Amino acid sequence: MAQKLSNEKQEKELARAQRQELKAELAENYAHLPRRPRNRRRTITFIVFGILALLAGIFGLLILLPSPSPQPIAGVAIGTAAPEFNLPIYGGRGLGSSIDLHSLRGHPVILNFWSGSCLPCRTEIPYLERTYTQYGAHGEFAMLGINQADPLDDIARFGFDFGVTYPLLFDRGDAINTAYSVTAIPTTYFIDSNGIVRSVFLQPLTPGTMRQGLSSVGIAIQ
Repeated sequence: MAQKLSNEKQEKELARAQRQELKAELAENYAHLPRRPRNRRRTITFIVFGILALLAGIFGLLILLPSPSPQPIAGVAIGTAAPEFNLPIYGGRGLGSSIDLHSLRGHPVILNFWSGSCLPCRTEIPYLERTYTQYGAHGEFAMLGINQADPLDDIARFGFDFGVTYPLLFDRGDAINTAYSVTAIPTTYFIDSNGIVRSVFLQPLTPGTMRQGLSSVGIAIQ
């Protein structure tokens, strides 16, 4: 009986040892199996799509951002001589005569390019007239309005309707507008007593820009 139990015990231990050997052999075989390579193509595809999505987002943002409006550029640079001209007066003071810019040397000149069909000009001209009446009519400076777009009779009528007392000139053939490279109206040049451009404003004048322009030609106003 004892011998039988001893044999069974040995068999169990042998079976246990065989199982341990089998497990070790399986583990060793698994360790030596070739590893599955990573799918590089899939990874590269994900990266490319990510970059494309990022670029699309940036492009969409740039499209939605408001683009800066192109600003007109003054044709006569500050510090250079104002182009000379001699133009007929068709409205305001001196109707029927003409003005030569060179003859105004010794006096600062405000040169305003305008049109009766320009709504900002129609808003600005009453302010120009008030400024001229208060400060310029006594010889402090000369103010000239240059029109190249309206019919001649309309200039005289416009001057009368708006009570303009400074000369309104007509630029036949657009030669002076071209010489001053006027690309937007109203445009106003401030020219000093030596005929040199000192300030240019390419929008309706305000009390602030009027003071700035006159100050640049040596005139101080309140």
